[in-house]
Amino acid sequence: MLPIFTIIHPLVDACSVSVLVAGGMSWERVIAYNAMAFALQLPIGVAMDEWPSMNRGGFFAGTGLVFAAAVAAAFGIGGWGVLAAACVGNALFHLTAGKHILETREGCAGPIGLFISTGALGLIAGQVWAAKAAPMCLSAFAAALGVCVLVAAACWRRVRDNAPYHEGISAARRGRLAPPAVETSATLPTLVLVGLFALIAWRSWAALFAGERSAGGCALMMLAGAAVTFVGKIAGGYLAEHVGCWKVTVFSVAGSAALAFLCDPSWAAAWLVLLFVAQLATGPVLSLVYDKTNRRGGTAFGLNCLGLFIGSIA
Repeated sequence: MLPIFTIIHPLVDACSVSVLVAGGMSWERVIAYNAMAFALQLPIGVAMDEWPSMNRGGFFAGTGLVFAAAVAAAFGIGGWGVLAAACVGNALFHLTAGKHILETREGCAGPIGLFISTGALGLIAGQVWAAKAAPMCLSAFAAALGVCVLVAAACWRRVRDNAPYHEGISAARRGRLAPPAVETSATLPTLVLVGLFALIAWRSWAALFAGERSAGGCALMMLAGAAVTFVGKIAGGYLAEHVGCWKVTVFSVAGSAALAFLCDPSWAAAWLVLLFVAQLATGPVLSLVYDKTNRRGGTAFGLNCLGLFIGSIA
């Protein structure tokens, strides 16, 4: 399911952002979009972990809501109801697909980093193209999404609804998550989880900071930023599979912090490098969060998205 989820991801984001753009980019709508599409994923994720049989239904409900919202907006039907449908559908898709990938791939950083990476491409496509020709773009995005969801339905017929929860992490993966801590109480894993949550918020802020400095209203730089984000998330995830999640995370956080405070903001290339380095931690941190939440995929992915939301408004 990883390939088809990775293809659907940018289509869902493109549809959702196009609905937002078509209805007007007021600050109230932008905040509502971020709150519903990101922060809503944590409570849904906790529920999905309690009732894992809901995951498949949640996926199709989410993509169906996004598709319906995009079609409505293409025909000029707007308002808060259409935006809410797009946002809730967006949240359901990300949460259910992310949970499925984490749990079927043992929380490995590479696959989840690959899945997340394509979202930036969809966001930029929605922002750039929908602003110029919203009805045409919404129709095209919705049609492509509908076809891909039908393919996903055919593929999922061969996949068990509930991915088996592994009784333990493989020795190889445990090595990639190293260094293992000697946990003497319940306090230590909680503190580690809080620290990882802070790192997610930092990554979100650093990425937005770099994007604002490098874009400067130029469509070409926005596309370059999306490409750098895409590559950074993939590279960080699969690099962590070889050198370890903690090593990639520390390098990403330290490097992005140095670039954020030392680079000359007039040099766009430096800010694209900052964007790349900040995104390296995407897969590794989510893999670590998944491990620290006792391999509960919905909770882990929901915490990740809540951190992104907090970082975006900080």
